[in-house]
Amino acid sequence: MEKTWKSPIGLGREFWGRGLATQALNRMLDLVVDRPIFARAATDNIGSIRVLQKCGFRIIGKNKDFANGRGEDTEEYILRLDLDRAN
Repeated sequence: MEKTWKSPIGLGREFWGRGLATQALNRMLDLVVDRPIFARAATDNIGSIRVLQKCGFRIIGKNKDFANGRGEDTEEYILRLDLDRAN
């Protein structure tokens, strides 16, 4: 059976640009060893996309789905992290 979980990341604007989200995600990825891991980020959310990419995720597709935080359908990238974060 495939495991699914959601972990929305949100930081107040005053904390942006300090590397906190990248650091937190990297620590979580050290603990969660199952791969691949998939992520989604709104196409206009450059900060979240950058955090995911810095942690080794690669964009593998595009989708439109309902975003709870926005309350509407949103264009999003689908990203994947494989066993080797460099791939």
